Amino acid sequence: MTLKWGIAATGGIASKMAAALQTLDDAEIVAVGSRSPESATTFANKFGIPQAHGSYAELFADPNVDIVYIASPHSHHRDMAVAALDAGKHVLCEKAFAVNTTEATEMVAAARRNHRFLMEAMWTWFIPGNVELKRRIADGAIGKVLTVDADFALDISATNGRHRRADLAGGALLDLGIYPVTFACHVLDEYPDDVKAMGRLTESGVDATLAGVASFPAGALSTFQTSLDGKSGLSARIVGTAGRIEVEAPFWFASAFTVYRSGGIAERVEISNNGLAHEAAHAMERIAAGHLESDVVTLDHSLQTMRLLDEIRAQVGVIYPSET
Repeated sequence: MTLKWGIAATGGIASKMAAALQTLDDAEIVAVGSRSPESATTFANKFGIPQAHGSYAELFADPNVDIVYIASPHSHHRDMAVAALDAGKHVLCEKAFAVNTTEATEMVAAARRNHRFLMEAMWTWFIPGNVELKRRIADGAIGKVLTVDADFALDISATNGRHRRADLAGGALLDLGIYPVTFACHVLDEYPDDVKAMGRLTESGVDATLAGVASFPAGALSTFQTSLDGKSGLSARIVGTAGRIEVEAPFWFASAFTVYRSGGIAERVEISNNGLAHEAAHAMERIAAGHLESDVVTLDHSLQTMRLLDEIRAQVGVIYPSET
């Protein structure tokens, strides 16, 4: 079953998804939409896409499109996802899923009333190396997990870029920090029952640097760090009662990790990946099988993630203009 894709927005992540989709035999990109005809046409020419739409509304109304990949800033996710779902399209929406839980809940409601597939594009959860990492932890490779630590900080200094703009729901957390925050949720297969965070804000009121600790029902603790002001090691570590695992950078699409067992020899595991193609393939498999959501990144997972991000933002004092 070939699924016909429409790509909404033409930025860097949209380009990466377009390239990834072109590696999948059962995916066909038939249209792209942008806020301007010029941007859509440039993108369409770059990737050999037959139809370029000068508005998102035109893309969502295109009868040839089965599923829309939303690649806009997360400040626009709710409006675009709801519009696409109401137009009868399936949706794969970039993370962070929305600005807050209220918006995410509206997106889920739109998917359910239209009987359409909706999934948050948490590509890390589908990367083969991270899938194997999670399997080994579940099988007891390092015993009972005690701590999970991850960091994602980059030097993004442009003051007028989307990362530092409150009106575009900027800040380190929703764009970068979501990875280390949810990495522990992924490998532990549960969400925290408590979280404590501290941060430093920019003059525009978004989080420039943020760090925190979370506790999980089964007893593990996690730490997370993120920033727009400097580059970190981009790695992750899981410590258990019988060993530890070091995930090589960048941990969110890791191709290698090393298992250190207590009293044993270190085992380095290498598993190549095809980037965003894994989550896209999963979405298509679920749709072809008649499902309306993922069984890996469920809609409940996305709502739990948004509640967690909301709580962290509340603790550091980040409130976006759309929330006032």
